[in-house]
Amino acid sequence: MAELDELDVTLQAIKNGVTIDRNEYGVPVVRADNFQDMLYGFGWVQAYDRPVQLELTRLVAKGIASEHLPPSPDLIEMDKEMRRYNLWGFSVRQALQLDGENEGALLDYCRGINDCLKENQPPEFGLLGYEPEDWTPADCIMMCKIISLVDMDETQGWIKRFIVQMFQSGVSLDKLKELFVYMTDEPDEAYLEVLRQVKLPEPFVPASLKWAVPRMQTSSNWAVSGSRTASGRAILCGSPDLDSARLPALWQEVVLRAGDYYLIGFTIPGLMGVPVARTKHLAWSPTYGCMDIMDYFIEEVKEGKYRRGDDWIPFEVREEVIAVKDSEPITVHYYENEHGVLAGEPAEDGYYLCLAWSMRDAGAVTIGNFIAASRSETVSDAMGYFSRMDFGAQNWVMADSEGNVGYAMSGICPIRPLGWSGLLPIPGWDASRDWRGYHGPENNPRLYNTLEGFIGTANQDVNDLTDVRMQTLSMAADRSLRIAELLEASDDHDLDSMRDMQYDVYAKQAEQFMPIIRSLLPDTENGNLLKEWDLLYSSDSLGATLFESVYRELVKTVFGDNGLGREVIEYLLEETILLNLYYGQFDQVMLREDSLWFEGRSRDELYRLAITRGLDTSPMPYGSTRMVTMRNIVYGDITPDFNYGPIELRGCRGTLCQGQMFRSAGRLATFSPTCRLVTDFAEDKAHTALAGGPSERPASQWYTSGVQDWLDGVYHAIEP
Repeated sequence: MAELDELDVTLQAIKNGVTIDRNEYGVPVVRADNFQDMLYGFGWVQAYDRPVQLELTRLVAKGIASEHLPPSPDLIEMDKEMRRYNLWGFSVRQALQLDGENEGALLDYCRGINDCLKENQPPEFGLLGYEPEDWTPADCIMMCKIISLVDMDETQGWIKRFIVQMFQSGVSLDKLKELFVYMTDEPDEAYLEVLRQVKLPEPFVPASLKWAVPRMQTSSNWAVSGSRTASGRAILCGSPDLDSARLPALWQEVVLRAGDYYLIGFTIPGLMGVPVARTKHLAWSPTYGCMDIMDYFIEEVKEGKYRRGDDWIPFEVREEVIAVKDSEPITVHYYENEHGVLAGEPAEDGYYLCLAWSMRDAGAVTIGNFIAASRSETVSDAMGYFSRMDFGAQNWVMADSEGNVGYAMSGICPIRPLGWSGLLPIPGWDASRDWRGYHGPENNPRLYNTLEGFIGTANQDVNDLTDVRMQTLSMAADRSLRIAELLEASDDHDLDSMRDMQYDVYAKQAEQFMPIIRSLLPDTENGNLLKEWDLLYSSDSLGATLFESVYRELVKTVFGDNGLGREVIEYLLEETILLNLYYGQFDQVMLREDSLWFEGRSRDELYRLAITRGLDTSPMPYGSTRMVTMRNIVYGDITPDFNYGPIELRGCRGTLCQGQMFRSAGRLATFSPTCRLVTDFAEDKAHTALAGGPSERPASQWYTSGVQDWLDGVYHAIEP
């Protein structure tokens, strides 16, 4: 293997040679004279700098991690869960649908990965006795699916199952409708009685090894036209939020060149595309689009068969053998029908949930559209390609060298039966209530060159941009409102103002709550500290800490004491991601003057109770409550020297500089802006910050080379 800190090679690629070296920040620069050789070099450098991350992601996605890694009960459960989705099986079939040009591009990219791994295997492979199989186009499609599944699609399934649990625990349908405003269903009593009887499997908390897969939880992006910039040219900013308490960085920064074409940006190892990037003519960045692409159907089961009308039909039984390293294999059966996969085994008669997910039919179309989008020269062309990408629901915001800005949502949304929102499970025995195909990409939300001169997204509700209800579980509008507020405040935005926005810690969420809270605060030391709080989640703020304490007590009081039980809410707050992501659903209830959740008590009475409980604390500076260690995904528990920190996770759920913390499977998990990109078309540069470094090797000088600058808000000027 070449010297860890050096990378200066010339390789024979597909047609000609390709050279790869590093710039002053350690970012690999791939230079070729044609696109095919560039793709080869792209695959090669992913495998060179991130081989363990590359292969761990593939093992998890295929559900074969227990076969190659030291097994554990959690790891085996994770393999079972991933086999349930059958990402690999669908990907193999969809790879056969690739046309010659797109298949060729994937083969060029895969050949780069395979050639590198043959010559540059990391020591971890030897320790595990692991020999990677060749990468194929099916692996690339599977990578699209796993990223779609674990970014947000999976949490849609969790929250919809939680809705059933809430109903079965006694929460009325009217209360649920207050909480989930798009729940417009009007089911009859017969359906509600069935819903009470649905068998729910034990909830599975994702095992700790799912850190191998990038989870794009929340994000922000915006594009500003030249009418609002100091340079007179368009500016694009992007900052995807993922787990920052880990090393290596989830993102890999690259510079790619093919003749006169160049691309600067952030990719994910194993993904033949660069989701956050700019070229000479175009720049783009995604946020999660919250498109509702996952439903549960209720299946009535009798003697191992499911009902359709008056008929009883056998399930298709898929047998999966999970090999376990140094142990006996485990055989698992999955019961499938036209809707999807049954949640559990039909061992007893009764009602079961069956998961339908539009992404299982997606992937092959995405590859060609993403390649075409990244080679587009105008926003108007790229919008069409992004909207036709089917692998995941993303808000793509774009800017181009001609000064245009635009937005398009990708993903395929099912056409649901009339009267069903998708938030409640759909009766599966009535064929008239099946999905009726998918909405076409022309229905996906989009914007182009707005009158305001900017476009920004932060996972908010965008149903007003289309005649089709694409979202039922969008996130709070706090961050998107802050984007608009800051962009509207100036007509001469520049790189500095954009960087300031990406590190902004003003809370629009608190701005809504504080007028109510402030009027009820006692004249005490803590009461006065909170009363005078400036709504900034600054490191030294005591007010931010007190607001968090009062807010959490308010959630426990309204939804715990008055409905779900305080212990349930405490578990959701501490041990799951659900309230972190969907807090806006709960906020809009707590901000009402009256609600069924108040159980006949006044809002002020509940707030006073929460304030009394929340202020009964000795507040610490907010930053001291946000300290985390960036842990190596392989060696974190074994070799602490390979970790970094502790560091302060800035911001909160409602700030542009997103910072959230929760526990999953006993492990601290976070999400925050793990990479940032700002680019002004007045120059051929991208200004970037990365929570990590280019290399995954702890011995490399490029392992954590970007962390301190990322913490301090110092950006690197990356040239092509």
